[in-house]
Amino acid sequence: MFETLVKYTLHIGETQACYFDKRHKTNKGAVYTMQIWQRAYLYVRRKTGKSIPLLLVMLLLFSFVMVGLSLYRATDLAIQQTRQTLGGGFRIAPDMQNRENVMMTEADGQTNITYIGAPLDKTLIQAVQAGEEINAYNAVLKGEAILQEDLRLIDDNGIYQDDPVAAHLVSVEADTSPSLSAAFQMERVKLTAVGPSGEHGALISEPLAKENGLDIGDEIQLSPREGHAGQPVTVKISGLFTVEAAQQNTDVAAPVHLLENKIFIDLASGRALMGTAGADYADFYINDPAQVYQIIDEIKAIDGIDWNSFALTASVEEYEKAAGPLLSMRELARTLLIIMVIASIAVLSLMQALFNKSRQHELGIMLAVCVSKAEILLQRFMEAVFVAAAALVLSACASFLILGLIGRIISEIRPIGAVSTIAMFAVTAGCGMSVLLLATALSSLGAMRLDPKEILSKSS
Repeated sequence: MFETLVKYTLHIGETQACYFDKRHKTNKGAVYTMQIWQRAYLYVRRKTGKSIPLLLVMLLLFSFVMVGLSLYRATDLAIQQTRQTLGGGFRIAPDMQNRENVMMTEADGQTNITYIGAPLDKTLIQAVQAGEEINAYNAVLKGEAILQEDLRLIDDNGIYQDDPVAAHLVSVEADTSPSLSAAFQMERVKLTAVGPSGEHGALISEPLAKENGLDIGDEIQLSPREGHAGQPVTVKISGLFTVEAAQQNTDVAAPVHLLENKIFIDLASGRALMGTAGADYADFYINDPAQVYQIIDEIKAIDGIDWNSFALTASVEEYEKAAGPLLSMRELARTLLIIMVIASIAVLSLMQALFNKSRQHELGIMLAVCVSKAEILLQRFMEAVFVAAAALVLSACASFLILGLIGRIISEIRPIGAVSTIAMFAVTAGCGMSVLLLATALSSLGAMRLDPKEILSKSS
């Protein structure tokens, strides 16, 4: 009877007329007096044949989205941990590739290259070290010196004992912080004994100390080689180290090439010994290696420094090697998430559009009794929400099973426990609601442009 009255009203030309039922005192038919969410719930219950396929599709989509979010967040956390663990830094050294910074001379048939640019001195180091990102630095000056004559070097082969220079020539490395020296960082040598805290002096090897009866607190004298600039210096032994690295060709190597004969001294003594105001290079350390290139650009903008004389090189090899696979996986997870969102919109729009074809008659009746198009869209959105809520709960369980499998396959990343479950669930729900709203609007766009008379005439 209700549908007949609606068709009759439309037939006489009142295409926007509303059926008035005095029994319910409303301008919407008795069938439509209930709340939107009630109508949506009853439709989902009644149309299980359509609801179940939609549920399965949403379950699959939500599960993949949750897995993608978990992998993205887990890799992001792993990258952050790697950055904090490894750290990073950069090196400032004289730019020997710039010809304006070097002078070439010929002597005894050999070409000597001398650096004539600005020195890597205290002024530059302090300007760079003042940056908030810098947490440590080590300026290094390397050279060779003559150890006082009454001390003996470690000599594995005795080939050079009659050479007055080679028998006393040692390798010297002057550092701001010897513990940050590459030899200690790479564990080629290991510090075994140190003097009073805060005391700076010389670090020598235990074999060299034992050979000459030396101990912490004793003094030794170092002199520049003949013909070299600098002046003799006396340094106090402040620590002993052992040699951990295997050395090659020790059966023919000169004493100066053995780590046992290497002496680490403070930078001030090294500059005096070698007659220079600068350093060979300076290593600066930061907490976040991902920011190293940005920091380098900021440093180059410091005024008062002749940056044409220096080369700045990032030292992030370990971080890039460790974080490379994680960065690739994070980018893959991000790409998959974007694809899944687009695919979800397309699939859900198509499914709802197919379902809506069978609801054209219902749509015409609702429009005829003055149910607004916005209200109809809201009802269909609510129908999808009821199905999505069930799919979301089921997908949370399914995703944990998938993540457990991934965690066993990829031992470096453990998504379960590393990712906030509540946050992941909330993000998935929020994205899902947005996708459903867009899919509902797209799937109903064509039908909503028709008027009730046109819809009912086609469905009759």
